[in-house]
Amino acid sequence: MKDNFRKIETLDEKINFVYLDESGDLGFSKGSSKYFVICFIAMDSKTNLMLERKIKTIKQKRKLRRSVEIKASDSSNSLRMNVLSEICTLPIKIYSITTNKQGVYENLRENTNILYNYITNLILIPYIEQEKIDNIRIIADLRINRISKGMRFGNYLKYKIFYEKGPCNKKLDIKYLDSFSSNALQAVDYVAFAFFRKYERGQNKYYEILKERIIEDKNLYF
Repeated sequence: MKDNFRKIETLDEKINFVYLDESGDLGFSKGSSKYFVICFIAMDSKTNLMLERKIKTIKQKRKLRRSVEIKASDSSNSLRMNVLSEICTLPIKIYSITTNKQGVYENLRENTNILYNYITNLILIPYIEQEKIDNIRIIADLRINRISKGMRFGNYLKYKIFYEKGPCNKKLDIKYLDSFSSNALQAVDYVAFAFFRKYERGQNKYYEILKERIIEDKNLYF
């Protein structure tokens, strides 16, 4: 896994990096969340390295071990504000889609893998199609690949882009990493958390920090 991570760090500047994460859950029981958020942050190769260093520096200043995985749900308000503020000093682009789960059709509630793929690609496919860079690397948490059933997330995305949509000259590379090995994946966890808090609890203070970097804040079944 560490070897894969080093490769990501050394790629040339003609690649756009996309880090994908979600917040909330896709359950439909009484204790489940009302909303489900999927978001990603996009950036060029130079910004990718800067983001990794930003999170590393935050850990050092807070006397956290380099190997520690920071998660927004387990963090103090101070750390959340710190991470989000530092993220937004960089020229990243933020895309998000929030699903009101009350509006999800019954047949989709029974197959959350199809639902996840459908929701994710409502924001990923337009980004890929519109992006001027031909090489795009998508980095998602390894757990997405582990829990997938049926057509996996990466295969579904490639099918949509290269077959259903017709000829496409873009190069699409999809990687799965354990989030503890990627500071950038840990960063996008805080971004997803900010959107989730806004919709699930009506708490806007984290979202407001991100506003200048948000390209899309999409709603589904509202």
